[in-house]
Formats: sequence, C-alpha cells, structure tokens
Amino acid sequence: MSDLEVKYPEFAKRLTWLMNSRGLDRTALSDATGISYEMIRRYHEGMAKPRRKGLESISEALNTTAKYLEYGGEFAKKMTTAEIMEKIKAIENGDTSDNEELDTPEGTKKVPVDYGMSGKMPVISWVAAGSFSDVMPVTIDDAIEWIDRPAHLSARAFGLVVQGRSMWPEFKPGEIIYVEPEISPLELEDGALVVIHCNDDKQATFKQLILGDSPEDMYLKPLNPDWPDQKIIPMGECTLVGVVDSKMTRYRNRRRF
Repeated sequence: MSDLEVKYPEFAKRLTWLMNSRGLDRTALSDATGISYEMIRRYHEGMAKPRRKGLESISEALNTTAKYLEYGGEFAKKMTTAEIMEKIKAIENGDTSDNEELDTPEGTKKVPVDYGMSGKMPVISWVAAGSFSDVMPVTIDDAIEWIDRPAHLSARAFGLVVQGRSMWPEFKPGEIIYVEPEISPLELEDGALVVIHCNDDKQATFKQLILGDSPEDMYLKPLNPDWPDQKIIPMGECTLVGVVDSKMTRYRNRRRF
C-alpha cells in the first residue's frame, strides 16, 4: 500500500474540524505539540495516525480528549485534572446539585437505594491497563470515566470497556468489565476470565485461562467459537493484571460532556 493513500479519512476530518475551530494551521499545531510539520501534514491528510504519545499531545493542544480524536462520537472537551478532582470530591460528598434539576422530575424526590456499591472506581483504557503496576494501576489522567464500585471489590479495582468480538457473545463491545487486581496467580482456577499484559504487546488483553495439566499446557482461549485462533499461547513475559469479576451493560450513553 502506498504512503500517499488516505488510510484514515475519518480521523483526518475530526483533526481538520478541531484545527479550524481552534484557529490552528499545520505550522501552529506543530509548534504547540513539538511534532514535525511533515508528520502533522500526514495526519491532517489522513495518510497516517499518531501513536499514543502524539495523540495525547495533539488532543491537549486542541483541548479535546484522545478518545474523541481517535474514535469520534460525541464531541468531548477535555477536563483538567482540577475539574476531575472537583467532580470526584463532589461525588464522594454526595453532592449532586449540578444534576439535580436534570435528574429529578418535578414533584418527586430522590430516594437512596443500596445496590451493594461502595464508592467509585475508574474505567481506564486497555493501554493504561497494560501499564498496570503493583503500586497504583492508574493515574487520574488515565481515567476515562468513574463508575460505581461493587462493595466486594478492592479499592484498586477498575473497569475496562470491551473491544472487539473475541469474547462474543458473552461479552459484547461497549460493555464494561469489572477487573479485580487483588489476586495472586496461585488463586486462579481453570476457566478463569483474566486480563493479562505481555511485554511484547502495547496493551492488555482479555481472555479465558485454560490451565491444562502442566505449566507448558497453559494457554488463553477466546469465548467466541468462531474466532480463528482458539488456542493463544502468549509470547514473551506476561503479567497478570487482574481477574474479571463481572460486567456492566449499558443500553445508552449516560455521560454528559
């Protein structure tokens, strides 16, 4: 395939619209991000797409989110860390005054219901999950959103949005899985659903673990019976990120930007 072909037309459209709305040309965006003019030109014309670091630099300069810039959807203005912390603090204090008028119909009142939830936990990207550490799995900037945390999960639990169809039909794209990192590899059972990261990959992966009769027989398996590779043997050194506890299904996007 020639480098002159337009490979990412939708990305180029979003980038062009954002640049025009911010009054930035290619030179100005290059200066703001430190990315060469030639690479900005290739992104602008849809011939290439930046990797994570470049994507974050461009989204920062255009005051949007990397998620919107890469995947589209409803336009999102990037929140500052201070704004995110303020929202988290308000949620922890039970302050919902900002949404009171929108969420409460006239003549009704809110009644607290215990769904077995305990505080909030972050939903993060698969790339961020691949950077998981024993000290702290994510930073505040890695959080895509915050959701209620089931009370039986640890304070370090987090959510991941299902991508692709390798775990179809049990787990569909867009559903959120709850991941529990507070587990030892020795506690895993045959057939467990796990999130792992291998040093050869850029992001974490979600599969079923088949233990076999010996460590040499262990492999990963997709739940989708039509997936072409039914026995996945990871290459390189792999780390257990966490075990999948359960999932949350949404039928509409409830986030407001």
